This record gives sequence, structure tokens and C-alpha cells, in this order.
Amino acid sequence: MQAPSVAGPVPSLTAEEERPRARAWINSRPVDLLLAAAAVLIVVAPMVFTNSGFAIDFTNHLWLTWVQGKALLQAGHPSYFLNTDTSGVFYPWFAFYGGTLYAIGGGISDLLGDEPIVAYVAFTTAAVAACYGGMLWLGRQLGLSRWASHAPALAVLTSAYFITNLYGRGAWSEFMAVAAIAPLVASAVYLARTAPWRPWPVLVFVLSTVIFTGSHNITLLWGTSVLALALVVAWLALGAPMRLPMRRLTMVAGLGVASLSINAWFLLPDIAYAHDVFAFHDVGSVGSTFLDAPLLIFNPLRAVPSRSTTPALFVQVPDWFLLWSILTATVLLWGRRQGDKLRRAWIGAAVLTALVLVLLTITPLWSSVPSPFNQIEFPYRLGSYIFYATGVLVLLSALVLRRAATERRLPRAVASLRILLVGVCAVSLGLCVWQEWAPNTLLSGWSYSNREEALASTSETPRTWYDRGSYNDEQAPLVKVSSKRLLIIPPGGVKGDRFAGWEDVPPGMAPIETNIAGGSYLVHISGLTRIGRTGRGFAVVRRTKEGKGPVYVVIEVAHNALLVTGWVVSVLACLAVFAVLLWTSLRTVRRRRSAASVGA
Repeated sequence: MQAPSVAGPVPSLTAEEERPRARAWINSRPVDLLLAAAAVLIVVAPMVFTNSGFAIDFTNHLWLTWVQGKALLQAGHPSYFLNTDTSGVFYPWFAFYGGTLYAIGGGISDLLGDEPIVAYVAFTTAAVAACYGGMLWLGRQLGLSRWASHAPALAVLTSAYFITNLYGRGAWSEFMAVAAIAPLVASAVYLARTAPWRPWPVLVFVLSTVIFTGSHNITLLWGTSVLALALVVAWLALGAPMRLPMRRLTMVAGLGVASLSINAWFLLPDIAYAHDVFAFHDVGSVGSTFLDAPLLIFNPLRAVPSRSTTPALFVQVPDWFLLWSILTATVLLWGRRQGDKLRRAWIGAAVLTALVLVLLTITPLWSSVPSPFNQIEFPYRLGSYIFYATGVLVLLSALVLRRAATERRLPRAVASLRILLVGVCAVSLGLCVWQEWAPNTLLSGWSYSNREEALASTSETPRTWYDRGSYNDEQAPLVKVSSKRLLIIPPGGVKGDRFAGWEDVPPGMAPIETNIAGGSYLVHISGLTRIGRTGRGFAVVRRTKEGKGPVYVVIEVAHNALLVTGWVVSVLACLAVFAVLLWTSLRTVRRRRSAASVGA
């Protein structure tokens, strides 16, 4: 039998007293982490719990990551080249497309003991978590409560195009670059506002910048431009202040340049030699398609036209969140005093969203878009910047809602809008789950139902591979070659970005066609003389002197000034970033010891 309390019976709490306790529990860290983990798990579940190869590019990028990992082990550094029966040898894919991203993924695979699928899934899951966490972090820094800060993050992660990029298109490199934007912006805001720096925010900023700038050229171009425009909008919203924390802003800019420069090993040849490969001229003009129709883009329930050959390509904007933001601003934002910063910020974000929507839906405008911006290929790629802009609108609207609650204005409207926001989040999560599991992402005859089958050989491209030599050389002069005069370098003979061996070369001084794809600016050939290229972009060579019989041929990376400079800059940038991380770590440890000694 329990003894009675000395203090007497414990009085029950009233409803008014219970409410703060319930709110504190909702805003607690464990619940916060649980909500974030659940949202991330929902997004990555098809990738984690199935073996599907999804859209064809999903397994293409998986295979590329595996190939780069193998080359990394052989050469001791990232490679520029693919060496396959299909693409030829010394095909400079990684010199023009996502070199650092594949190197990181391949390096993770190597560290795990050649586990490319585990590394690929883990790397992608980390990117999804970083994207969600970045939006949370940004919301918290700007004043949102724990539960409210999940709304902007959900606006991004549950959006149709975010899921489409991962599963419906399998556009992994684009997906990773876009996912890096949220932690990049959040960490930049933190570093610009906070002193002294701590190592973890610095590390997040560095990794986000490296992945954003080292993954996808089109996303780098458009993402940087949209972020620059957003920065101008934010500056104007703050009243165009003249007094800014210039020292910290300069430090952030310097750290950003150092982080970007880690990618110099492939960005320099990517920029310098872009005009010398077929891809520069292969990108056609942007044409009108049924995917640009406003009725499709603003469909609240998500749909794919029946005539589409990609059954899981959803391009709808986050219109549920857009409508909630517009409604909240209409009810609570107007009527405030003129010149309100929050109102200016909301209007700026709305204008930015509208501009991107206009570009997305009015295709004839693309005839006026200058190069290289017109090389976007598909206007629906702008969906990435629309869902981010929507996330910012939701963030600002949630701040409006919080301010109205603090000022005790329109309490019924505030309560209704809060309930409506919860409903919008629930509907968007439901649509996200449906999009991930209901539509078929496999393209009949191409996709792998089991993605492990795509990793048969590093010398054989998977059946999902469709590239026809986009980065083959177009600079060298065309040379006609007899169909019988061929020199095929075995892909398996290339070790660590170098081939050396005796080859049976056709006799005489007449031209010889090879399967060497890279131009002289990237690939050096010894033992034979390069004299031009074929119509497909493969090198044409001849003997150095008259004769017949085997020739000792050496093929390796060109050692020109630009490539050497790229590698030197990358190494120096890595050292500079490491020095900043070490400096911030030591300062953090010193401050903690000083605080502990004072407390003692």
C-alpha cells in the first residue's frame, strides 16, 4: 500500500497550464530529430529498401561512381577517363562532368571495401539529410520555432521535382548539386553572422560548396545565378544597408573560393576545353513540350501526361505550399507599416518565384535567353529553383505567422493558418509517398530491376548507357582513314590513367584510326604521331617512321600547363581548407578550456 504524500494530493493542471508543457514537448530536440529522420527516411525509402535501378540514369551514375573508385585505387588520384569497348579508351568524361562528385562517391566505396551500391545509397541519403537539415537550420537562424522550421524543409523535400530528379529521372549528379544548396546557404548565413567560427559550420560550408560546384555544370551555372539574384533581393529587403559585416563576409567569400578551387583539377579543363568537344555543339535549342503546360505544372495532385515516355517524370510545383504562403501573407502581412523588412523580403521572394515560373511556362522566351544559359536542355530543370523559392516563401510566411501570434493579432486567423499548414505538410507528404511508390520508374527494356546487374564490368558500359561520345575530340582536323587500318587499344590494358605496351600497328605511313577518344589537350601519345581525328572524334595516328611490326605505345594524361595548374590549385585549396578547419578547431578547444577554468 502506497504511503500518502506528506505534501498532500498533487493538484491537477488546468488546460492553460498544460498548453505550455505540450508546446515545450513539441519543440524538444528528440521530437525535432525524430521528425527530421522520418522525413528523410520517407524520401530515401525506395532507394534503401529496394534493389531497383529506377530511371536509366540512376544506374549510369552508379556505374560511373564505381568506375571512378576503381581508377582512384589504381592511380592514387581521381581520373579524367573512361575506358570501355563502347566509349573507347581515354574518354574524358570526368574532365567535363562531375569529376569531384564521382571521386567522392568512389572514394567512399573504396573505404568500405569496394561497396559501390552501399556507398552510393549512403552518399545520397546524406545529401537528402543535409538538404533537410540545411532548410531547418536556415529557419532556426531566422527565428522559426522547432516545429515550424520543418515546413520549409518539407516544401523542398516533398516537392515533385525533387523526387523526380532522384527516381523518375535518375539525374543523380544534378540531384546532389541541388541538394547541396540548402546546407550551403544555411552555413553561409551562419558564418556571416557569427564570430568566432566553429569547425562544424565551416566543414558543412566547405563540403556543400565542393559538391555544389563539382557535380553538374548546368546546376552550377543556374544555381549560382539564382543565388546571386536572391542575395540582391535579400540586400534590398534589408533596406540596402551600407554597414555590413565586411570582415566576415570577406572571410566567407575567401572560404568559398578555396572550397570551389578544390574542384580546379577538373573545372579548369572543363571550362578551357569545352569548345573542343562535341557536347558544346550537341545541345539543341530549348523547344516547347507538353511538360511546360501551366495546367500540368500547377496540378495539385501530380500527374504525368499519357503520351510521356518517362512515366515517373513529375514537374509540378509545390502549389499547396505556395497557396498557403499567399494566403498567410494576404491575411497577416498587409496593413503593416510601410517599409517593413519582412514584407519586402516576402515580396522579393515572390517576385523571384514568379520570374522562374514565367521562364518555365513561357517557352518562346528562351529564344531571347543568351548563351550559356540557353543550354539548359529542359526548362523543367528550373523546378529546382522553384521549390527552393517556395521553401523560402513558406519560411517567411511562417515568420509572419509567428510575429502575428507574438503580437496577439487575429488569433483565430493565426490558429486556422497553423492548422492549415499542418494539413499542407500532410498532403505534401502523402503525395510524395504516392509518387515514390505508385508510378513505375523503370523504362522497359533499359532499366535494371536489380541495380547490381549494372556493375558487371568497368570496361563495359551498362545497357542503360546512351552517350555517344559527347566529350570526344572535335578540335583536331578530320582525316580520312582506310577501314582496314585500325589500332584498338584494349580498355583493360589502361592502368591508372596510363597505357604502355607493344601493339600490332598496321605497316606503312598511311593514317591509322584508333579508339582513343580524348584530344591532344588531355591525352598524350608516345610511339605514334597524332595527325587528326575521325568523324566520330577518335584520334588518327601514324607511325613515326616507315616500317612494320609491333610498336611500343604509351598513352597517358597530357602534362600541359593548364592541367598541372589545375592539380596544383586543387592541392593548395585542400591545404588551405584544412588549415581553416584546424584553426577553428584549436580556437574552439582553447575557448572551452578557458571557460572551464573560469567556471572552476
